[in-house]
Amino acid sequence: MIHALDPVFIVEKIACSRIDMVVPIEEVVEQTITGYKGIGGSETRGKFRWAMPRLI
Repeated sequence: MIHALDPVFIVEKIACSRIDMVVPIEEVVEQTITGYKGIGGSETRGKFRWAMPRLI
């Protein structure tokens, strides 16, 4: 379970970083409340993925 403010801290770190820099996950996790326990979910690499169930 993540803390409600964790996404805010992550977005702040990414938004304030240089555009040509990949932000290491270690730097992002240091600023969250839940730490590594709150990391998980989908892999996006900054791209939107549209996924819908297939209709048969």
